[in-house]
Amino acid sequence: MTARSAALNVREMPDPRSKDAQYLSVLINTERPARMVGLFTGHLLKPHDVERLTHACLQAMREEDQGASLTLSPLGNPSPRELELQRTWRVTVVDYTDAAPHDCLVQIFDMGDAESSHRALLDHIGQMDDELSTAASHLQQTAQTYVTIASGKLDDENRIHPFQNLVSLFASALGAAIVDPAAAIVTNDPGEWADAMEMSLQIEKEMGTLRR
Repeated sequence: MTARSAALNVREMPDPRSKDAQYLSVLINTERPARMVGLFTGHLLKPHDVERLTHACLQAMREEDQGASLTLSPLGNPSPRELELQRTWRVTVVDYTDAAPHDCLVQIFDMGDAESSHRALLDHIGQMDDELSTAASHLQQTAQTYVTIASGKLDDENRIHPFQNLVSLFASALGAAIVDPAAAIVTNDPGEWADAMEMSLQIEKEMGTLRR
């Protein structure tokens, strides 16, 4: 599936009543160009599982470069009790030795959570074309957890690659489907997604140039 100019306005997706949604809204609105992708996995993830997931992905990164790192930080200064209900983290990615750190926002939601934005995501991508609609509708039938990964300031390869790497690592570890409305793609192939995402960013850049 190829990238299209009909990108999702992710600013409309978060529920403003939720502090977790506010973190995402601030990132999307202030650090453009920004992207958010949704991962749909059959694994039932709880907050304590995110730390284990990040550790597993870090080990995979360090097989390629011992200087790589992933740092997980819960947002909102939660108390120990609140950590049991934590849904939003900052993940700082260092791709390789001496690479600049890049921050991404990670959120997890149970598919039954009323504040999860997966319904708006699937409704939007389902309206884009029949093939995407069919692929997206199947996700609700088998997924137990919805994971969002977002990044701003994707105007440079040194920022794009860490985001792609994190999404690919999480998707592979979870056996998750990737849904990216801005790139108009639903796929289980991280490489296919990365190509479509880069194309969508290039189209956005070219359209910006044409408007000036």
